[in-house]
Amino acid sequence: MIKLHTWKTPNGRKVSIALEELGVEYEVLPIDTGAEEQFSDAFLAVNPNHKIPAIDEGGQTIWESGAILLPLGERHDRDGRILPRDPAKRMEAIQFAFFQIGGVGPNLARFGAALRKEGDKNQEMIEIFGREMNRLCGVLDRILENGNRDYLTGDYTIGDIMHFPWLRIAQNMGADWITSRPRLVDWLDRIAVRPAVARGMEIPG
Repeated sequence: MIKLHTWKTPNGRKVSIALEELGVEYEVLPIDTGAEEQFSDAFLAVNPNHKIPAIDEGGQTIWESGAILLPLGERHDRDGRILPRDPAKRMEAIQFAFFQIGGVGPNLARFGAALRKEGDKNQEMIEIFGREMNRLCGVLDRILENGNRDYLTGDYTIGDIMHFPWLRIAQNMGADWITSRPRLVDWLDRIAVRPAVARGMEIPG
């Protein structure tokens, strides 16, 4: 059985959503980052980078959310539910997953950190990362517009899963780089109503 070390964060929820979509049996091992459990000796033996999520399957440990979703697709997705079998579609899905890892994830995290800063806010950082998030959301909007796609590749894949937990937070906060783009709102709402996504977003309970 897969062991999932995770917590209530966007990166953690990427993996629980993927596992729920695939119908794979897994054990949840909560790592409370608020209590700094990610720095414990036990978890550092799992992930030397002291970040969630991480999985252990058959004695192999994998960490980094994007790296985890790829082998899950390789090992448990014979039907191509989240990782397409068609080589061109497969590469497109992987491309969008990397776009999230390299763009949306870090910039939204830095934007959020600037907003949460105690005391005087660094307005320059808020403006810089907000401007970049607006640009990145514009890229996603153009992708969805191309062929009037329901999902980033046309079909639901790891590319959508990787983006959803991050952008849903910004949508719920009323970020205008999302709320002003109806295609993005419809895309996120379409993902949100998937039963596996709803279950995955509640992990750990």
